Amino acid sequence: MSEVIDQHRLADYREKRGKWLSWYETGAGESNSLQDQWFAMLLSEMSFRVAREEGARDPTSMLNMPLVAHLLSSGYFSSQVLATRRLLDRRKDVISLRRLIDDIRENRDLITREVYVSFDETAYAPELPELEIPGLQPANSPFSEWNRSRVRHERFDKLSKVTPENRARDNKIDESAFSRMDNWIESSGASNLITLSHKYLAHAAEQRSINAAIPTGLSFAEVEGIQKAVVQSMRVIYDIILSSGIYSEVVPMVPLGFFGKVWNGESLIESTARMNKQWDEMAKERNQWVRDLDSNFFT
Repeated sequence: MSEVIDQHRLADYREKRGKWLSWYETGAGESNSLQDQWFAMLLSEMSFRVAREEGARDPTSMLNMPLVAHLLSSGYFSSQVLATRRLLDRRKDVISLRRLIDDIRENRDLITREVYVSFDETAYAPELPELEIPGLQPANSPFSEWNRSRVRHERFDKLSKVTPENRARDNKIDESAFSRMDNWIESSGASNLITLSHKYLAHAAEQRSINAAIPTGLSFAEVEGIQKAVVQSMRVIYDIILSSGIYSEVVPMVPLGFFGKVWNGESLIESTARMNKQWDEMAKERNQWVRDLDSNFFT
């Protein structure tokens, strides 16, 4: 017997959930998956910062040649603007974070408490096993199922803003959960960057239509703020709302040999080590963005 009473709702949710999951992972069927878009955005930004730092160490480096510097800077700016526009595109025929948030919001009636807890046949209200076996439990053990159900109920309490004593199978996710992600994105400055792209990059706007209050530059802090809002929102959806079980660090491993074969002799070894170290330091900082995600989202 299924743990979910409303079988029609469950079937509709599983179909939608399958589509939402296919939008995320590389190799899941979509050539423009959210993960691909995210990794491309990070790779461009972090590579530029590594190259810029390396060029600053040696004024005679070819990285400081005006032609190379121009290509690096314009490529960096364009890639971050384009990535932001793509991820926050609201159209219905694209793969984007904004479309994902909007689609889940429009279909949140499908995600009732019973569906959230038991979409994968996890028991809705299991009894606590009398005997707990010490150590790591198999995923299908009675204790693991009880604990999985407990965690999902407690998360859904926060998502639905319902207290434990008022739990019901038809509880739904509160609108505030989606507003929280909206606020992260809006406060990141992404909308200003998109407006800037319309005026300078995607279109050649007349001077009279350009708002003087909109900056024409793009600082590292601004880029990091946008990236943080994007990745936190994605992880809230896939880790907390959809319980996807998909795990990955914020920053992927640097491609093998990515910083090699640029210089010869000893300088190759030294510069490669420095650039790998800087990459690792930036990766460590960015991986912290999704630590304690539950606390950050529900605070």
